[in-house]
Amino acid sequence: MGFLRGLFSAFLGRWIDRLLGTLEIEAAILYVGGVRKAREAFIALLLAVLFLLLMTTGFLLIHVGLFLWLPWSLPARALVLLVLGAAYFGSGLAVVITITSERAWMKFTKVDLPLARLRTNR
Repeated sequence: MGFLRGLFSAFLGRWIDRLLGTLEIEAAILYVGGVRKAREAFIALLLAVLFLLLMTTGFLLIHVGLFLWLPWSLPARALVLLVLGAAYFGSGLAVVITITSERAWMKFTKVDLPLARLRTNR
C-alpha cells in the first residue's frame, strides 16, 4: 500500500509541476501583454496631452491674430467667435465620443480576437 501511495504521489507531483510550469508561462505572457498595453496607453495619453496643448496654442494664436487683423465691429467679432467656439466644441466632443466608444476600446484591447476564437470553437 505504501508503494502505491508513493507512486501515485510521484505521478501527481510531476503532473502538478508541469501544470504549474505551464501556468507560470501563461502568466508571464499575460504580464508582458499587460505591460505592453500600459505602455501603449501611456504613449497615447502623452500624445493626447501634447496634441491638446498644440491645439490650444493654435486656437489662441489664430483668434488673437484674427481679431487684431480684421476691422470688424465688436458684435461681428463676437458672432465669429461664437461660431468658431461652437465648431471647436462640436469637433472636440465628436473626438471624445469616438475615442471613448465601446467599439474603439474593443479594437484597442483586442477583445474581439478571443471572442472570435470562442465563436469558431463552438
